[in-house]
Amino acid sequence: MASKAKNAIISAFLELAKEYEFEKITVTNLVEKCSISRQTFYYHFNDIEEMLKWAFKNETNIICSYQTEGKWKESAELYINFLNKYDRLLRSAVYSSKFIFIYNLLKSSFDTYITSYFENKTNMSVNSKADVEFLVNCLSNCFTGLVLEEIQKEKSDYTELLGKIVKGFKVFPKNK
Repeated sequence: MASKAKNAIISAFLELAKEYEFEKITVTNLVEKCSISRQTFYYHFNDIEEMLKWAFKNETNIICSYQTEGKWKESAELYINFLNKYDRLLRSAVYSSKFIFIYNLLKSSFDTYITSYFENKTNMSVNSKADVEFLVNCLSNCFTGLVLEEIQKEKSDYTELLGKIVKGFKVFPKNK
């Protein structure tokens, strides 16, 4: 039930993000849009940033669960849908004081996604956990930067972007 309420709040936020800049959306706007009390919002989240952290983490974990099941195409499609779903928010935040916050959310999402990829798809031999962390950090920074370039275009094409990323992954070893 709590997850249903949280998802309703996120949906309301994304609807508001179509009308308002990210920085201008308030808890008051959200509770009015959801027809819930402020108390209900604060029961689930401390603030809008915590709400977005939960949303990004929750959706990324769902996407990664498809990797665990070996459903790579579905995982990639879900990631594209995720980027499309948050496109307006990403665009709004790029030119706001919330840029670093959104950058970190996006990078964290890629960290999780890429780590899941390496855990489920490759048999890379690495010397240490630090090597894997370094590689994940490099790739997630790269992918986050590519998404930021994409959202600066008039119309984002995350399908093409993810296709390039997946093509880049083919340089890594095959399945275990």
